[in-house]
Amino acid sequence: MSKPSIANVLSGLKTRLSDTNLLTIQSSDGHIFDMSFKFNAPIDEDIINSYENLPEDYKSFLRLHNGAVFFSFDYGTLFGIHSLEESLSILEKVKTGEYVPMENKDDWFPIGHVQDVGGLYIDLSSDKNYLILMGIPVYDLQCDFPTWLDRMIRVNGEKYWEWASKEL
Repeated sequence: MSKPSIANVLSGLKTRLSDTNLLTIQSSDGHIFDMSFKFNAPIDEDIINSYENLPEDYKSFLRLHNGAVFFSFDYGTLFGIHSLEESLSILEKVKTGEYVPMENKDDWFPIGHVQDVGGLYIDLSSDKNYLILMGIPVYDLQCDFPTWLDRMIRVNGEKYWEWASKEL
């Protein structure tokens, strides 16, 4: 299976949104919700080019939207991607110990959050499957950013990694 394109993933989502960036979804047990989405303006190319160590597919997202909020409703936001400025602020707090203490903090770059789980990080020491979800427990999501974003949108923001099955 080929890696999804950030532009295609976001374009597909946006074609389903109303004029006010709402999407009606069905959640568990047949519950229907109107979810809202917010997309920030793109980041300046000169700024993103100064961050050579970030994966190119993540930088592609920032070139389209310097942060976004996905699946918001009355009780919160299912997940969001930070603006680069927010990420750098969190990174500084992580490095100084003001934020979640963790090992490998020099190799982990905060890019977002998932409701009721924790922060989404890029493991900069990996070159393929580099997403880490820092919560209790910590999840190696075993995928890259475009694959994760594609999955999250297709499952309406649900925590697909917690779904279990067993081959018979």
